[in-house]
Amino acid sequence: MHHRQKPVRNLALTATGGEISVGITRETNVRSVIQIRMYRLKESFIYYIKAGLALCVLFLLNACHTDTRYHVYQAVSGEEGWDKSDSLAFHLPVGLSSGEYRMEIGLRHTGEYPYRDIWLSVTQSEGDSIPPCTDTLHIYLTDEKGHWVQSGAMGGLYQHVYVSDKPVIFSTDSIERIFRITHLMRQNPLPGISDVGIRLFLPGRVNAEEDKQQDGKSPQ
Repeated sequence: MHHRQKPVRNLALTATGGEISVGITRETNVRSVIQIRMYRLKESFIYYIKAGLALCVLFLLNACHTDTRYHVYQAVSGEEGWDKSDSLAFHLPVGLSSGEYRMEIGLRHTGEYPYRDIWLSVTQSEGDSIPPCTDTLHIYLTDEKGHWVQSGAMGGLYQHVYVSDKPVIFSTDSIERIFRITHLMRQNPLPGISDVGIRLFLPGRVNAEEDKQQDGKSPQ
Protein backbone atom coordinates (compact mmCIF):
# COMPACT_ATOMS: atom_id res chain seq x y z
CA MET A 1 0.00 0.00 0.00
CA HIS A 2 1.47 3.24 -1.07
CA HIS A 3 1.09 6.44 0.94
CA ARG A 4 1.37 9.78 -0.80
CA GLN A 5 3.62 12.09 1.08
CA LYS A 6 2.53 15.71 1.41
CA PRO A 7 5.12 18.15 0.22
CA VAL A 8 6.97 19.50 3.23
CA ARG A 9 8.05 22.55 1.29
CA ASN A 10 4.47 23.68 0.81
CA LEU A 11 3.81 23.28 4.53
CA ALA A 12 6.82 25.39 5.30
CA LEU A 13 5.63 28.07 2.92
CA THR A 14 2.16 27.96 4.43
CA ALA A 15 3.55 28.26 7.92
CA THR A 16 5.80 31.11 6.89
CA GLY A 17 2.87 32.91 5.26
CA GLY A 18 0.88 32.55 8.47
CA GLU A 19 3.70 34.03 10.49
CA ILE A 20 3.90 36.99 8.10
CA SER A 21 0.14 37.47 8.29
CA VAL A 22 0.19 37.42 12.10
CA GLY A 23 3.14 39.82 12.16
CA ILE A 24 1.38 42.30 9.87
CA THR A 25 -1.78 42.12 11.99
CA ARG A 26 0.15 42.78 15.20
CA GLU A 27 2.03 45.69 13.61
CA THR A 28 -1.26 47.17 12.38
CA ASN A 29 -2.79 46.89 15.84
CA VAL A 30 0.23 48.59 17.42
CA ARG A 31 0.02 51.44 14.93
CA SER A 32 -3.69 51.82 15.59
CA VAL A 33 -3.11 51.99 19.34
CA ILE A 34 -0.36 54.57 18.87
CA GLN A 35 -2.56 56.67 16.59
CA ILE A 36 -5.44 56.55 19.07
CA ARG A 37 -3.17 57.58 21.94
CA MET A 38 -1.65 60.40 19.88
CA TYR A 39 -5.14 61.63 18.95
CA ARG A 40 -6.26 61.58 22.58
CA LEU A 41 -3.07 63.38 23.63
CA LYS A 42 -3.67 66.02 20.96
CA GLU A 43 -7.27 66.50 22.06
CA SER A 44 -6.18 66.85 25.69
CA PHE A 45 -3.51 69.39 24.73
CA ILE A 46 -6.04 71.47 22.77
CA TYR A 47 -8.49 71.28 25.68
CA TYR A 48 -5.94 72.56 28.19
CA ILE A 49 -4.87 75.33 25.80
CA LYS A 50 -8.48 76.49 25.44
CA ALA A 51 -9.02 76.28 29.19
CA GLY A 52 -5.89 78.34 29.80
CA LEU A 53 -6.98 81.00 27.33
CA ALA A 54 -10.41 81.16 28.94
CA LEU A 55 -8.83 81.68 32.36
CA CYS A 56 -6.62 84.44 30.96
CA VAL A 57 -9.66 86.21 29.50
CA LEU A 58 -11.51 85.96 32.81
CA PHE A 59 -8.46 87.32 34.62
CA LEU A 60 -8.19 90.29 32.26
CA LEU A 61 -11.91 91.04 32.52
CA ASN A 62 -11.69 90.89 36.28
CA ALA A 63 -8.70 93.23 36.24
CA CYS A 64 -10.65 95.67 34.08
CA HIS A 65 -13.35 95.93 36.73
CA THR A 66 -11.36 95.84 39.96
CA ASP A 67 -9.53 99.10 39.18
CA THR A 68 -12.78 101.09 38.86
CA ARG A 69 -13.57 103.39 41.77
CA TYR A 70 -16.50 105.33 40.30
CA HIS A 71 -18.65 104.70 37.22
CA VAL A 72 -21.96 106.50 36.62
CA TYR A 73 -24.00 107.52 33.56
CA GLN A 74 -26.61 110.28 33.48
CA ALA A 75 -29.35 110.75 30.92
CA VAL A 76 -29.54 114.02 29.02
CA SER A 77 -32.86 115.76 29.58
CA GLY A 78 -34.68 117.79 26.95
CA GLU A 79 -36.83 116.64 24.06
CA GLU A 80 -34.96 118.73 21.49
CA GLY A 81 -31.48 117.86 22.71
CA TRP A 82 -28.81 118.72 25.25
CA ASP A 83 -29.00 122.36 26.31
CA LYS A 84 -25.85 124.17 27.46
CA SER A 85 -27.66 125.26 30.60
CA ASP A 86 -28.21 121.60 31.50
CA SER A 87 -24.96 120.89 33.31
CA LEU A 88 -24.69 117.24 34.31
CA ALA A 89 -23.48 117.01 37.93
CA PHE A 90 -21.68 113.87 39.14
CA HIS A 91 -21.42 113.75 42.94
CA LEU A 92 -18.58 111.45 43.95
CA PRO A 93 -18.84 109.35 47.13
CA VAL A 94 -17.24 110.93 50.19
CA GLY A 95 -15.37 107.70 50.92
CA LEU A 96 -13.32 107.97 47.73
CA SER A 97 -9.68 108.10 48.83
CA SER A 98 -7.27 110.86 47.89
CA GLY A 99 -4.68 110.12 45.25
CA GLU A 100 -4.22 109.98 41.49
CA TYR A 101 -6.88 108.58 39.16
CA ARG A 102 -7.52 108.28 35.44
CA MET A 103 -10.76 109.63 34.01
CA GLU A 104 -12.86 108.08 31.27
CA ILE A 105 -15.74 109.94 29.62
CA GLY A 106 -18.50 107.84 28.09
CA LEU A 107 -20.95 109.11 25.48
CA ARG A 108 -24.08 107.40 24.18
CA HIS A 109 -25.59 108.92 21.07
CA THR A 110 -27.94 108.13 18.22
CA GLY A 111 -27.13 108.02 14.54
CA GLU A 112 -28.84 111.41 14.23
CA TYR A 113 -25.97 113.23 15.93
CA PRO A 114 -25.03 115.86 13.31
CA TYR A 115 -21.26 116.19 13.89
CA ARG A 116 -18.18 113.98 13.77
CA ASP A 117 -16.86 115.38 17.07
CA ILE A 118 -17.95 117.07 20.27
CA TRP A 119 -16.42 119.63 22.62
CA LEU A 120 -17.05 119.22 26.35
CA SER A 121 -16.34 121.31 29.42
CA VAL A 122 -15.49 119.25 32.53
CA THR A 123 -15.27 121.13 35.84
CA GLN A 124 -13.88 119.48 38.96
CA SER A 125 -14.83 120.93 42.37
CA GLU A 126 -13.50 119.87 45.78
CA GLY A 127 -15.20 121.49 48.75
CA ASP A 128 -15.21 125.25 49.30
CA SER A 129 -11.53 125.85 50.01
CA ILE A 130 -10.13 124.49 46.72
CA PRO A 131 -10.78 126.50 43.53
CA PRO A 132 -12.60 124.55 40.80
CA CYS A 133 -10.60 123.29 37.84
CA THR A 134 -12.06 123.21 34.31
CA ASP A 135 -10.77 121.22 31.34
CA THR A 136 -11.92 121.34 27.72
CA LEU A 137 -12.12 118.00 25.91
CA HIS A 138 -12.29 117.49 22.16
CA ILE A 139 -13.66 114.04 21.36
CA TYR A 140 -13.99 112.55 17.88
CA LEU A 141 -17.00 110.27 17.44
CA THR A 142 -16.22 109.20 13.85
CA ASP A 143 -13.16 108.13 11.92
CA GLU A 144 -11.75 109.94 8.88
CA LYS A 145 -14.31 108.23 6.62
CA GLY A 146 -17.24 109.34 8.74
CA HIS A 147 -17.94 105.97 10.37
CA TRP A 148 -18.96 106.01 14.02
CA VAL A 149 -16.11 105.03 16.33
CA GLN A 150 -17.76 102.99 19.04
CA SER A 151 -16.75 100.71 21.87
CA GLY A 152 -20.20 99.14 21.98
CA ALA A 153 -23.82 99.63 21.01
CA MET A 154 -27.01 99.07 22.96
CA GLY A 155 -30.67 99.77 22.30
CA GLY A 156 -29.97 101.49 18.99
CA LEU A 157 -27.40 103.80 20.60
CA TYR A 158 -23.71 104.12 19.83
CA GLN A 159 -21.38 104.17 22.82
CA HIS A 160 -18.04 105.92 22.69
CA VAL A 161 -15.35 105.91 25.39
CA TYR A 162 -12.70 108.61 25.73
CA VAL A 163 -9.81 108.30 28.20
CA SER A 164 -8.33 111.63 29.25
CA ASP A 165 -4.56 112.02 29.16
CA LYS A 166 -4.63 114.31 32.18
CA PRO A 167 -4.73 112.53 35.55
CA VAL A 168 -7.31 113.43 38.18
CA ILE A 169 -5.71 114.20 41.55
CA PHE A 170 -7.63 114.38 44.82
CA SER A 171 -5.58 116.08 47.51
CA THR A 172 -7.69 115.34 50.60
CA ASP A 173 -9.95 112.61 51.96
CA SER A 174 -13.58 112.82 53.09
CA ILE A 175 -14.54 115.88 51.11
CA GLU A 176 -17.39 116.59 48.73
CA ARG A 177 -16.28 116.27 45.09
CA ILE A 178 -18.38 117.14 42.06
CA PHE A 179 -17.76 116.86 38.33
CA ARG A 180 -19.91 119.01 36.06
CA ILE A 181 -20.08 118.35 32.33
CA THR A 182 -21.66 120.51 29.64
CA HIS A 183 -21.17 120.76 25.89
CA LEU A 184 -19.48 123.67 24.10
CA MET A 185 -20.93 123.15 20.62
CA ARG A 186 -22.42 126.12 18.79
CA GLN A 187 -25.68 124.35 18.06
CA ASN A 188 -27.93 124.61 21.08
CA PRO A 189 -29.76 122.52 22.06
CA LEU A 190 -27.50 119.75 20.75
CA PRO A 191 -29.44 116.77 19.32
CA GLY A 192 -28.42 113.13 19.35
CA ILE A 193 -26.66 112.83 22.74
CA SER A 194 -28.52 110.43 25.03
CA ASP A 195 -26.27 109.77 28.04
CA VAL A 196 -22.97 110.99 29.46
CA GLY A 197 -20.88 109.05 31.96
CA ILE A 198 -17.73 109.28 34.06
CA ARG A 199 -15.47 106.45 35.16
CA LEU A 200 -12.58 106.98 37.57
CA PHE A 201 -10.02 104.20 37.82
CA LEU A 202 -6.57 103.60 39.22
CA PRO A 203 -3.64 104.12 36.83
CA GLY A 204 -1.16 101.42 35.90
CA ARG A 205 -3.64 98.55 35.53
CA VAL A 206 -5.51 96.88 32.68
CA ASN A 207 -8.07 99.42 31.50
CA ALA A 208 -10.55 99.89 28.69
CA GLU A 209 -9.08 100.47 25.26
CA GLU A 210 -7.96 104.07 24.96
CA ASP A 211 -9.10 106.01 21.94
CA LYS A 212 -6.64 107.90 19.81
CA GLN A 213 -6.51 111.48 20.97
CA GLN A 214 -6.75 114.12 18.29
CA ASP A 215 -6.20 117.79 18.96
CA GLY A 216 -8.58 120.43 17.65
CA LYS A 217 -8.54 124.19 17.55
CA SER A 218 -12.16 125.32 17.76
CA PRO A 219 -15.59 123.84 18.43
CA GLN A 220 -18.14 123.35 15.69
